[in-house]
Amino acid sequence: MKKIITLFVASTLLTALPASAHFIWLEQTDGQTKLYFGEYEGGLREKTGGRLDAIFAPEAFVLDGKVVPLALKRNADFIAVDGANNQPVIAHELSMKVKDMTKYYFGIAKPMYYARIGTGTAEIGSMNALDIQPLGNNKVRVNLNGKALSKAKLKVIAPNQWLQELDADEKGEATFNMPWVGLYVIEVVYLEPNKGSYQGDAYENIRHVSTLSIVKK
Repeated sequence: MKKIITLFVASTLLTALPASAHFIWLEQTDGQTKLYFGEYEGGLREKTGGRLDAIFAPEAFVLDGKVVPLALKRNADFIAVDGANNQPVIAHELSMKVKDMTKYYFGIAKPMYYARIGTGTAEIGSMNALDIQPLGNNKVRVNLNGKALSKAKLKVIAPNQWLQELDADEKGEATFNMPWVGLYVIEVVYLEPNKGSYQGDAYENIRHVSTLSIVKK
């Protein structure tokens, strides 16, 4: 009986969590930069005509000492970012509607998605509200609205789907491992208790989701 109760509780907790943990992330191959929406963990890439359409008005910029806007073009399962030429790029999707996420314990929330791809070397902070800033030597700093976010929780997804979970220090900094060659995606989620309204819908929290992509060659 104890085993049955334990299994029931575990099942209840699982169903209380979001069915998916989608985010946007950037990849660069052969000089082309691509913006994906889905789950890098597991290889889920949403498609146009489906959930990729939720990324309705994304914006992307070169981040190389100055911020330069880039043109975007929707494709079957990604959004092409033109003109980046393997430079560091940031992107965001700020136009998603307010959602009732109370069953996931997020309350009435305004979703905000951010992405960044870097070279692995030290780079400047970005204008994204939640930013994973590369510091070089496998070290990053998590910033919220331009200030270090202490004790942030990060998830590192390796090319072979190996996962590493990290806790940032008081300075918002953390060091991660890159044992294998390929693309690593670092994710951080932060629920900001900040009331407001968007397109006439009131919200009580802002749910920020940010990623940083780094390639080990």
